[in-house]
Amino acid sequence: MNNILIHIPHSSYVIPDEYKDLFYLVDNELLQEQIKMSDSYTDELFDVEGIQKLIFPISRLVCDVERFRNEEDEEMSKQGMWVCYTKTSNCKPLKRVNNEHKLEILQKYYDKHHLNFEKQVSQMLKQGQCLIIDSHSFSSKPLPYELHAQTFRPDICVGTDNFHTPYKITNYFYNAFSDFGYKVGINNPFCGTIVPLKFYRKNKNVNSVMLEINRSLYMDEDKGKKNKNFARIKRNIEQVVSLCPFLT
Repeated sequence: MNNILIHIPHSSYVIPDEYKDLFYLVDNELLQEQIKMSDSYTDELFDVEGIQKLIFPISRLVCDVERFRNEEDEEMSKQGMWVCYTKTSNCKPLKRVNNEHKLEILQKYYDKHHLNFEKQVSQMLKQGQCLIIDSHSFSSKPLPYELHAQTFRPDICVGTDNFHTPYKITNYFYNAFSDFGYKVGINNPFCGTIVPLKFYRKNKNVNSVMLEINRSLYMDEDKGKKNKNFARIKRNIEQVVSLCPFLT
């Protein structure tokens, strides 16, 4: 399946040493924020044999590659969660950020990631079509920073884009996870899915869908450890993704 790309942007806990002094949080406080804000273990859950992956290796607390590059275009900027976060999940001060730091993060991490993203999708398009699976997890309870928090939290969220997510793809993932007994939400509690800007709303051969897994299914959300159901959840994700019938 060389024309499916699994995009994993938020699994990492890595904070480069040169940025640690910028954080107001230290030790266990910082670890707890990582547990709340990271899509822990998604690099393992979505590790499907034979399918390409693009994993961002740095914590989103340093650089969130799923934000718009222009700070004014990003809705989450009002929450202190643009590419360079300044606020925690509880809307408290997280770290010191100035314009020089912003430019450094954009050039050192954000731009390089998106260039690699664009290159991988372009390569797949040589076969005519591709599917991006934007892979995430979410807290079982709404966190204070969430702008459009909803109390109902399904087991699986399928995020779509009106241009890049054909109905047949939405329907497949909804039914496939439902058949395993999961409660599935469409664009609930989070909506949308990522596409490289070069192709965004321009190329219908670039398909994309977001899959978000409720963290309570596979981990202890307080301690950040895998629970007894991890292997089953991983196996079900592998089955659903590997059997996707539209792109081979």
